[in-house]
Amino acid sequence: MIEKLIEIAKDKRPAARRALSMGIVELCEGQTAHMAPQDREVAGQIIIRLISEFEIEIRSQISARLAGSTLAPKALIRALAEDEIIVAQPVIAQSPLLTNEDLLDIIISKTREHRLLVAQRPHISAEVGDALLKPGEPEVLETLLNNQTAEISQAAMEYAVEESRSMVNLQGLIVARADLPPRLAEKLIAFASGEIKRKLAAKFPHEQLIVSQAMREVSLERKPAAATPDQGVTAKAVNLIERLHRNGELNITRVISFLREKRLPLFFAGLAALTKLNTQSLVHFAFDNEAGLAVLCRAAGADRGQFTAVALLLEQARNGRALPAKKMTTICRLFDSLTEAKAKEVIEDWRLGLHDPERQLAVG
Repeated sequence: MIEKLIEIAKDKRPAARRALSMGIVELCEGQTAHMAPQDREVAGQIIIRLISEFEIEIRSQISARLAGSTLAPKALIRALAEDEIIVAQPVIAQSPLLTNEDLLDIIISKTREHRLLVAQRPHISAEVGDALLKPGEPEVLETLLNNQTAEISQAAMEYAVEESRSMVNLQGLIVARADLPPRLAEKLIAFASGEIKRKLAAKFPHEQLIVSQAMREVSLERKPAAATPDQGVTAKAVNLIERLHRNGELNITRVISFLREKRLPLFFAGLAALTKLNTQSLVHFAFDNEAGLAVLCRAAGADRGQFTAVALLLEQARNGRALPAKKMTTICRLFDSLTEAKAKEVIEDWRLGLHDPERQLAVG
């Protein structure tokens, strides 16, 4: 079977590529089960060389088919897990062949987006969790806390509680953890919001300090509310973006850095400036459907890797999880079909009142 695949690999036509990918999947799902471990790994190394020239869509299809396999060559699974994020996603999410050692290597050697995927993987160990936190990436910490099946060490939990002083969005995730110990709950309640205090009291009804803190909070409630700072924050974001734009310092890389830092007002204001849309319209089109986000990123000059990062980080910021592999493949295919000029045409149509990106792309 390997010899036949090598022969097919000499044919570079798309149909031969598809046949080769299907042959690889069939081999991994069937014949490798009867190979000695050493022969299976040799087959894996050959397959890795065969798929190295495949376009990303075919590699992602192979990854999705083999993600749950217990028979595929380990070397192949490891190579797929270290590939581009759209290829790596299904394998990192569910492959039973990836060990602690594999995950630790991926955490150290690959990108933040790979670490986000590892943080979502079911039943990761405390050792893996600790390694995920070493780079100090806020979104990875948030994703790890949101993974209820992840084992989190006491040191990591203490770190999360301390970080939640400034990252208040972490407090609700910490309270929801089944493994939050009373000692750290007492530390958290000292600076948590009133809502979090009440949740902690419900979670630890027999802890005197926690319950009394929550009761004290209730007695101090209903004071006149202060003016919301949202408008000021937005104005500051717009002013900063305008200054960067005037100075020629605004580009898609800078805008994505704001998203990585979870500075969403700056991200949206920056993307609006690059696409010449107002921020309100941009937010509408970015979240209305997948086509809108693809159009905006292409018009702003993003390449494929940058678009993938934006899609993953936005989904993480909104829902605390990664995009499903099938959906990621769909929106990447859409992005690939666009040119920057076509994307700018679509945005101009939006300004004229045509608000359906998917229909515009279909007829364009």
